[in-house]
Amino acid sequence: MTEMTHTPTDQIGAIDGAADVNTRRFSVVLDDTATVQLDELVVSRQMLPSGVEVAHYGIVTEQTGVIEGAELPSDTRHIALTRTMPGQTSRCVEVSVLRTDPELWVAPNPGASVAQARGSDREAALFLDQMDGGRLAIGFDQGQQPIYGDFSFMNGVQGGHVSISGISGVAAKTSYALFLLYMILETPQGRALLGPAATQTRALVFNVKGEDLMHLDRAHKNLNDERRAQWAALDVSDPQPFGSVDFFAPPQPGGEQGEQLVSSAQSRPDATVYGWTPERFIREGLLRFCLTESDDRGTQVGFVEQVVRAELARHAYPLDNESGAVVICDEPHSTSRTFERIVAGRPPAKPAGAGQVVRDFYDLLDVLDVRLDPDGPYNWTGNTQQGTVLAFLRRIMALAPRLGHLIRMGVQSVETNKAVTVVDIHGLHEAGQRFVVGALVSRVFDEKQATGREPLRYVMLDELNKYAPREGHGPLRELFVDIAERGRSLGVLLIGCQQAAGRVAEPVVRQPALKICGRLDATEASEYKFLTPELRERATRFLPGTMVCSQPRIPVPVPLRFPFPPYATNTGDAAMTDAEEAQGVAAFGAL
Repeated sequence: MTEMTHTPTDQIGAIDGAADVNTRRFSVVLDDTATVQLDELVVSRQMLPSGVEVAHYGIVTEQTGVIEGAELPSDTRHIALTRTMPGQTSRCVEVSVLRTDPELWVAPNPGASVAQARGSDREAALFLDQMDGGRLAIGFDQGQQPIYGDFSFMNGVQGGHVSISGISGVAAKTSYALFLLYMILETPQGRALLGPAATQTRALVFNVKGEDLMHLDRAHKNLNDERRAQWAALDVSDPQPFGSVDFFAPPQPGGEQGEQLVSSAQSRPDATVYGWTPERFIREGLLRFCLTESDDRGTQVGFVEQVVRAELARHAYPLDNESGAVVICDEPHSTSRTFERIVAGRPPAKPAGAGQVVRDFYDLLDVLDVRLDPDGPYNWTGNTQQGTVLAFLRRIMALAPRLGHLIRMGVQSVETNKAVTVVDIHGLHEAGQRFVVGALVSRVFDEKQATGREPLRYVMLDELNKYAPREGHGPLRELFVDIAERGRSLGVLLIGCQQAAGRVAEPVVRQPALKICGRLDATEASEYKFLTPELRERATRFLPGTMVCSQPRIPVPVPLRFPFPPYATNTGDAAMTDAEEAQGVAAFGAL
């Protein structure tokens, strides 16, 4: 480790010899002229009897003060103000040990001098010399000095996934998740760490609140020079909006077949209208994401879904001259009952007269109503009791107004052709949201199982407790648990946000290498065991923009802040384009 010459201003005090000192924490008596804030990094050195110099690096976690000699409250006035009693003010800070270099399990010396950790000392305190996978700025401290994360824990090499928790509307979870994606995908540092696969790395982002994320390609109108300086501290000299973004929005409900589809994103009318044709819905087995309630898997309804999913695939043929439509015929094109084998090949097209034609979700309901009739000639449900079959039908038919408009002709498939793909789901019913999330994430996961780990696929999703709840079962929950446990080895990395980690499936919040917290609810703070007691209490008072990060390389969570976004995070944030300004001037001149 390169030693550093300390100037007198580096000195802040000495290790308190009146308090216990151990290998985990110590107290520092501050010099009268020292000003120290929480989260500052400090260093203390000592020489062992063997002649080895040891440096102890730590982070300030608390600050206290006392007037020595004061026994009664009134003594404070006599000592500090009128000076008619002897006494002395003493200020102390509590320090948690981050690192001992070399790694020897020895406690600091009581009375040893303590200094601010600057330059190479600061780098050593934050383990920058051990970030062999490359380092990426993940925020900055109160002095606007960058805080780094080991990229090998962000790209799946040594770890993966990011879990962000905090109170809705205050913790800035989505804002921080976007910041991380921006640093990875848009900055020269991030692209260099991604390497040759940078141009093919993709992020799938779900917009779950208003139309907040539908303008990431537009500049933020309130980005001033002071806020640009925050990016400069992270070595980003010219922050710009996301440069490679596609936007997808669901169609507005209603409308007849053949009518022009209208995007439901009012502030983004140019968004591609997405959905699933009946053929894709059947061949991708998406019926399983229509029934995502936990009680659907606790009964035989889940079994009926599995059988019906396979039977639909067996009997569905492409419809002649109508791409995406299918015709359900009596004669199956496969003798297999295993879904994966059934869809391994594509059957020949058939004319409309060959069976029941399916062009939308309502046509599909008509098919199921006939094929699941217990008195009919079809045996699509085996020996399942009639009551269970009717329960399955009731659940499916109840979904028609909730997600039926997503399965129809004329819609476009969500393709990740650009670096960031934003899929709007905020206006959908919860059942529709779960369906879209399940359909798209499962496709990303399935596609990566047939390729190498690179290029990476990031999935950013808020309100994770709705899709991977702590209790219950279901295909959506199982999908996210599978991604949490196997995703990093396949190059699928989850950036998940939730108000309370205790409501999310345990593997999904345990596996992430980076655990981030914004402001926490006081009743939930005790659940975050990776935080120190001091940080758990402080997290209930965090202001927006303040986070605390736990990462494997650094043994103690480190608070940080992140810069103001250069991209619009809602409709009102977007700066006017040149064309919009010209249009406004022309309109004003016409008055």
